[in-house]
Amino acid sequence: MLSDLYKLATALNDMAVFEWDIPADKLEYDEKLTLMLQHELPRENVKKHLLKARLVHPENRIEFQNQVDRMLTMKTQRSAPFQEFELEFRVYTFNRYFAWVKMKYRAEFVDGVAVKVSGFLQNIDFVRQKEAQLKQVIERDAMTGLYSKTHAPYLVNQSMGDKTKMHALLVLDLDNFKSVNDKLGHLIGDAVIMDMAMNLKTTFRKTDILGHIGGDEFMVMMKDIKTPEIVINKCKQLRDILRKVYQHEGEEVSVSASIGIALYPEHGKDYNILFTRADAALAESKRQGKDTETIFSEGLESAEKKAADNAELPSQNFRKMLSNPMEYIFQMVFNSKDTSLAVQLLLQIFAKYFKVHRAYVVWHIDGHYWPKILFDYVRGDFKSTEVAHDPSLRLQIRKRYRNTKHGRFSECSDTSKLVGRAQTEFARRGICSYIECAVMDGEDFIGCVGFDDCKRARTWSKEEHEILFAFSEIMRRFLFGQIFFEMKKRNGRVIM
Repeated sequence: MLSDLYKLATALNDMAVFEWDIPADKLEYDEKLTLMLQHELPRENVKKHLLKARLVHPENRIEFQNQVDRMLTMKTQRSAPFQEFELEFRVYTFNRYFAWVKMKYRAEFVDGVAVKVSGFLQNIDFVRQKEAQLKQVIERDAMTGLYSKTHAPYLVNQSMGDKTKMHALLVLDLDNFKSVNDKLGHLIGDAVIMDMAMNLKTTFRKTDILGHIGGDEFMVMMKDIKTPEIVINKCKQLRDILRKVYQHEGEEVSVSASIGIALYPEHGKDYNILFTRADAALAESKRQGKDTETIFSEGLESAEKKAADNAELPSQNFRKMLSNPMEYIFQMVFNSKDTSLAVQLLLQIFAKYFKVHRAYVVWHIDGHYWPKILFDYVRGDFKSTEVAHDPSLRLQIRKRYRNTKHGRFSECSDTSKLVGRAQTEFARRGICSYIECAVMDGEDFIGCVGFDDCKRARTWSKEEHEILFAFSEIMRRFLFGQIFFEMKKRNGRVIM
């Protein structure tokens, strides 16, 4: 019989208990299980019913059947007569609804053979619904339902990797949209934005990634395309749909779309580079008279790079940044239509002002040794951060992290004075001095921001510490939010 004490404990925790006698193939369970499922389970010939798993949702059925089969066929040593299992799945209830449940149970073995299974079933559907709602808030733009400006880049980067396939990143905005707001009002403007979002959904495939960057600007990743001509034809189709005249209370505004295109892997191998180049192509479309599409070319890159290299930060802004770096970085990021571009510009500003040769943001995934370079800026003819900061170097940097009064840092003023493998690793990559500030989620190390000096040893100043700490805090609080969610969802916690 089920233990009265066990039944009391599960009742207090809203759980239904069960016990399966495997040799007799009989199932015993309490009345709460019947209430939870709104019907009674078979008490005889249990194995047959469990392996069929007809009440389990089709998407969870194979995993459920495999777990039952593995439990019945596995062998265990006499020194370990018990094995514990846990599984979450959806089960059909007789109100025509699949509810999420959590099953946690213990299998008892005798002479290596499972003889008894006992455990509990808990309804976790409410929790799952709340998680789904939270995911929707994080991943989706509230106005359009498209992917948000923080989640879309994550999905784009996830889709890349196979360099034998061609993808196209499109950056779009509406021509004359300011006139819509000015002449027709913001409510009409919002309707125009939502109309554009719906047109994107009907024009592109379900496998493509559609994102609302902000205002009247959108992005699309067309995945696995055969030729650039396919992208051009799709852009023409979209422009024909978006070319409209809006009227309201005697006012009239003509709207069209300009599009910039960058191709993977030809024009870049991550979202930041592709977006920057697609945005340069978009600017060229505007210069050509709007209502057209432009594919990125090297000439556009030269003009874009020249403009970026000539950009200087006014001295007044230098002082503002140094006096309150947290506020400055926050305003810089969140007053921008595109967060990624703001971060890229900040790295450029930092690199120039502090005269370092690399400024970068790294996300550590899948354990200690797999860095993902999210953003970087390189001054001069030096290797990219992705090449220089391979897992071997990342390991040496991680070993040197310490808590300081400025935050959690890893730094070295002169790498030539290091000993052993550490000195070899830095010398091989030509890094004379470096500094990094960890991005922490509680006790978990999830990334970092840092500088490399590839020409000289240097003592890192208080200002440099403060800037990196402020930048790491902005990344932690806001920009890494979606990455936190995905990482924790996969239980991939990375402990420093």
